[in-house]
Parts: sequence; C-alpha cells; structure tokens
Amino acid sequence: MEETVKLVNRWAEFRKVYANGTLEEFYRFELAKRDTGALASEHIKGNDPQSTDNRFMKVIARLHLSYNVYLRIALKDTPLAAIEKFSFLAALNVIGESNKTQVINYAMMEMSTGSDILNRLIKDQFITQRNDPGDKRSKLIKITEKGFEVLQQCFERTAMVRSVLLEGLTEDEEKICVQILYPIQEKHTKLAVENKNKTIEEILQLQKLSTN
Repeated sequence: MEETVKLVNRWAEFRKVYANGTLEEFYRFELAKRDTGALASEHIKGNDPQSTDNRFMKVIARLHLSYNVYLRIALKDTPLAAIEKFSFLAALNVIGESNKTQVINYAMMEMSTGSDILNRLIKDQFITQRNDPGDKRSKLIKITEKGFEVLQQCFERTAMVRSVLLEGLTEDEEKICVQILYPIQEKHTKLAVENKNKTIEEILQLQKLSTN
C-alpha cells in the first residue's frame, strides 16, 4: 500500500510540471531518473564518461560492436560469411529491385566498396542485374532465387543472434526502446547519406539550423 501511495504522489508531481503528460510519458520520466552511472562495470566506473549523452552513445556503440561479433560467429559457416555481403543482400531484400547506388546508400557504405561487394554477389549468382529501361547508364539489380534461399538460411542464424543479445529484455521494454529510437534512426538514415561528403562541423551547423 505504501508503494502505491508513493507512486500516486510521483504521478501528481509529474502532472504539476507536465499538465498534459500521458502515462507513457510518466513511465519514461520515471525510468529516466535512474542513476545510469551506477550501471557501469565496477572496473571502469572511474573512467566512464559522465554526461548522459556520452553514456547513451557508448551503450549504442558497444551494443553495435557486440552485435557484429555475434554476427560474424553466426555467419561464419554460411555462404555470406562476410558481413558486408549479408548486409547488401538483406538491404536488397527490403527495398526490392533497385539501382546499385540506391542499394549502396541504403546499406550506408562507400560507393567504391559497395560496388565491389555487389560485383562479388553477382559473381556468386546471389543477385542478377539488367539494364535500367529508364536510364541506359544504370543497372537494376535484384536477388536471385539462389540468393534468397541463402538469405533465409542466414536469417535463421541472425534470429539466434537477437536471442543472445536481447536476453533479459521483455517485449514491452523492447517496444519502449523502439518507440524512442525509431524516429532518430529514420531521421539520420536519410541525413547521414545526404551529408556524407560534408564535415562534421557542417553537419552540426545544418542540424542547428533545422531545429531553430
């Protein structure tokens, strides 16, 4: 009963500040009050970046690194052992028949590296290409039946990676993370490709202008 009273009081305090706040926003507000510094591993607490944005990006970056380690292990004995090959085939599976530039941008890789990987996938007969009827200078590429079968085998392996990496998270916790991060991902997936030839100072300035 005492905990219920505390919760009601915290809700009342929240509504004083955020009169139109929703329950979902209240839940996030409560989670945000946790001391994230206390979550750092004991041996690195003294060197752990102290600002919230530092900690946030460190979590994202190290999760990405862990995912890549598990992904290499999972794909090691498949025809797509090179992560880049898997990434391109998975990208093409999502966006469908496209020109090479679209696929390379979707996979967020450099043009020369991307072209080399796509050529290797063509050689492996995992994708095929044809002349673009709307642009004679361009080629359209798509997954072959052989490529699709290989990709499905790899998806079974990557499902195991997700199970390992997300162990301990409930579906509701995963949904909260998606709700928070998805809009950021959508924004920067587009902006990162558009601005990849600019300096980081120019990108920062553009972002400041867009928010004013």
